[in-house]
Amino acid sequence: MRKTIGILAIVACAGIAQASSSTTVPFTVQATATFSNKASIDAQGDVDNARDTWISTYTGPINGVRVAGSLTEVNTSTYASEARVRVGAGFGFRDLQATSTGAYTGTLAIGPTTLPTSAFNLVSGETVNFEWFESYQDSANLAESTWDSVTYEFGFGGNVVTNGSAALGSLAQGSTTNYAGSHVSGGLDFITFTIGDDVAGGGYLNISMLGGATGGMTDTEIALYDGAGNFVAEDDDGAATGYFSMLSYGEFDPFAGVGTDGPGDDGFFLPAGTYTLVTGGYNTSFASTLGGTFVPGTNAGSYDLSISYLPTPGALALLGLGGLITGRRRR
Repeated sequence: MRKTIGILAIVACAGIAQASSSTTVPFTVQATATFSNKASIDAQGDVDNARDTWISTYTGPINGVRVAGSLTEVNTSTYASEARVRVGAGFGFRDLQATSTGAYTGTLAIGPTTLPTSAFNLVSGETVNFEWFESYQDSANLAESTWDSVTYEFGFGGNVVTNGSAALGSLAQGSTTNYAGSHVSGGLDFITFTIGDDVAGGGYLNISMLGGATGGMTDTEIALYDGAGNFVAEDDDGAATGYFSMLSYGEFDPFAGVGTDGPGDDGFFLPAGTYTLVTGGYNTSFASTLGGTFVPGTNAGSYDLSISYLPTPGALALLGLGGLITGRRRR
């Protein structure tokens, strides 16, 4: 026999002020590709342009490319800023402009310059394609500029991350705690809360992050860390609607259902303790510990967070809440 427990939710609106801080994440190089004698000839896609491939040696997130090299003018009156490269693989394509310098003569030393790019993932062993092209075609079928040598360093960091923080305190048993927040592009929020009793048996913990009603986010991501700062779980599109996020603990979580992450998808048991929820926009890459390096996503706007908590039935009985059990089913 097992029990299905229904409990009257007490909604607590968290009037918690959010504290914000900004940090600059150092740029960390993860993979390097070097080429020589690469000509930018015609517009992107032209068969005359120099092309090459490179095999990635790194698996993980990238949000910046650092460029250094020497560029030589071939066709007079061309701009150095017009000599670009298109990089493509399973992550799609990125167009990189190494310099903003206009007219030049002779050979120009460039970089090292870090070029921010929307976040993407490299995969070790993946073939990455390069096409050097001219963004403005001065003369067809004639090299405008040539990279004597050029190095592309793929990495993450170098960006300013706006972090928000809030403390929800101890969650009341049998309650839903609501929190309204907002994200800037490339921002993260760190939200702490405490559960006093284990989630087990007929208990549950449900964490849902949805876009706010006004100017809301459209694509959220969340990750949970324990009191020691260790990664517990993450979710991207587990909620019932849109590209929103949900974590579910407990076999009978009533807030999880068909078409979403099901009840207990992240575990039937969660020990009592203090947790930190990290919220972000798509495509956030979460660190393995709270002290690690996060790569924030770009989706921004307001959001609504709800955390519903019911510990083990035994813990509720101690509070005299056993009478709220509304039904049983046998098998």
